[in-house]
Amino acid sequence: MALKRGDIAIVAQGELGRPRPVVIVQAGELGEMTTSVLACPITSTLMERLSIRPTLQPDGNSGLRVQSQIMTDKLFAARRDRIRRVIGALDAPTREQLDRALLIVLGLARS
Repeated sequence: MALKRGDIAIVAQGELGRPRPVVIVQAGELGEMTTSVLACPITSTLMERLSIRPTLQPDGNSGLRVQSQIMTDKLFAARRDRIRRVIGALDAPTREQLDRALLIVLGLARS
C-alpha cells in the first residue's frame, strides 16, 4: 500500500490487533523500501494546553468521527502488514503544527 507523510490510516496495534487511527510521519520518499512506517497514534482523549499534540477536527478530509489529537509523544514504528487502510489526510496547517510538535518531541527545535 502506498503511504504518504500526513496520511491518516487505520492500524491494527498491539497483540490483540485493536484498530486505531494513526498519522504517517515517515518521509514519503522512502516509498515501500522499509518493512515498517513511522507513525503517531491519534486519540479522542483531548489534553488541554499540550502544544505537542495537534488537534484534528472530524471532517471529510481527516476521515475521523470525533475531535482528536495526534500523540507526537508516542511515535512508533508500525509494521506495514498491520496497516489496514488510509481514511484521510492532514491539511497543510495541521501538517505544519505536526512538524513543529515533532521538532520539540525529538529535541530538534532550535531557539
